[in-house]
Amino acid sequence: MDTVTLKMIDELTGEAVERTICALSAYRNGSVCWEKGDDQSQREQLERWISERGNPQHETILRLVSWNFN
Repeated sequence: MDTVTLKMIDELTGEAVERTICALSAYRNGSVCWEKGDDQSQREQLERWISERGNPQHETILRLVSWNFN
C-alpha cells in the first residue's frame, strides 16, 4: 500500500510533527474509483483527515505544511 508523509505544525506548542499515513487518505471519491486529484483536492482531503483523525490522535490542533507520496 502506498503512503503519504505529512509535515505539520502543532498549533499549541509550535513543534513540527511528521506522520505517515495511507495514501488513500489524500484521494477523493471519483465517479468510477478513488482518484488522486490535483494538489488542492489532495490538501482538502488531508486537512479533513487531520481534523477527523490527526487532531484527536495527537490531542492537539495540527496545521498541514506539506506532504509527500512515498
